[in-house]
Amino acid sequence: MQHMRECGICNGWGEKGHPCPKCKGTMEDQGRITDFLDDYSPYLDQKWTNLVDGDEDSSITDECIHLFICRQCGLEDVRSS
Repeated sequence: MQHMRECGICNGWGEKGHPCPKCKGTMEDQGRITDFLDDYSPYLDQKWTNLVDGDEDSSITDECIHLFICRQCGLEDVRSS
């Protein structure tokens, strides 16, 4: 049986922000990048949404790709967790 790795951000114990590389403001987590595909994507199984999250290896490594946006300058960034 394969065990899926837990995402610290999704489960509330991971870092939900990091310094903005552009303005040094705070980049805040907006959720999984795949949650923004359509109205139903947040309810789909992660093993399927990992196939379309922009990271070719996330379905193999069980990484969760999150969107971060800076509150001050609006810079968008994606990071795996």
